[in-house]
Amino acid sequence: MENKESIQPHDWFFKQVFSNSKNVQDFLSIFLPDLSQKIQLSSLELVPSEKFSNNQKKHFLDLLYKCKLNDKEAYIRLIFEHKSYVDKKLPLQLMQYNAVIWEEALKEKDYYPPIINIVFYHGQTKWNFPTTIPDIEDEELDKYIQKLNYILIDLNKIEDENLKRYLKKNVDLIMEILIMKHIHDRLERIKTLLKDVIVECSEDCFVIILNYLVLVKKDYEKVKEVFKEITGGEEKMMLFTEKLKMEARMEGKIEGKIESLRENIIDLIDVKFGVVDKSIVEKVNQIDNIETLKQILRLVGKSQSLDEVKEKLSSL
Repeated sequence: MENKESIQPHDWFFKQVFSNSKNVQDFLSIFLPDLSQKIQLSSLELVPSEKFSNNQKKHFLDLLYKCKLNDKEAYIRLIFEHKSYVDKKLPLQLMQYNAVIWEEALKEKDYYPPIINIVFYHGQTKWNFPTTIPDIEDEELDKYIQKLNYILIDLNKIEDENLKRYLKKNVDLIMEILIMKHIHDRLERIKTLLKDVIVECSEDCFVIILNYLVLVKKDYEKVKEVFKEITGGEEKMMLFTEKLKMEARMEGKIEGKIESLRENIIDLIDVKFGVVDKSIVEKVNQIDNIETLKQILRLVGKSQSLDEVKEKLSSL
């Protein structure tokens, strides 16, 4: 679970993308097809990880999913590592966390459930750890040594064209992964990446990517100009978002989004300002109009301080 005191924009974005079980299903089928065939994808269920991590001090964000693996309960843990350097303590933290999961699981089960650790990396330096630790060259000794293994998804080693092959499968997921991969690039490069594809994304994806870029680049006006340009101007940008709203209503996607929007607002405030005011939480939780919540999400993205957020909220 992420440390609220040190949550980063990259963590926030990763959470928005991979808290969606449909995205995780598609992610597994695209990146790990052999594994996905062993998992009952429909059984994937995001579970609260607080009880597993109360005593674990970690410096990366993780999401824990429960699932059925060959008809047996298992856990898939998605770990996001975004540091500019590779943390040598990460394997140790993985092993400690696995032990905590087993300790908790044994309170209800009479077996150790399988745990699949998937490390998702988009840092700027080369990943230099083996995926099985320790790496034993002596085959005779190998069977006696306790080891840790994990699956590494290193975005630096995945070509854009290979990702774009799967746009039709899940355009939101692929665009979000592409943005994650290139978030350290200049806006001009990102603009080229988004052009002609962003209009295919859902409204949620559009807003999440917009906020992520603002949080990382710290320049709302420049990011806004990029989005106006790739959507054909401010008027077309507004028409585009209205079109998405209409399509969402037609497809029945509006239901169930209120709570998600509330969470996105609170998370974004936490990421930008490092603290969430109780009065803001109470006000946001009282609002059940989707359009108003989206307006609040945008005004938080534009605000420079928590006081500015409070002032704008009071005028709604």
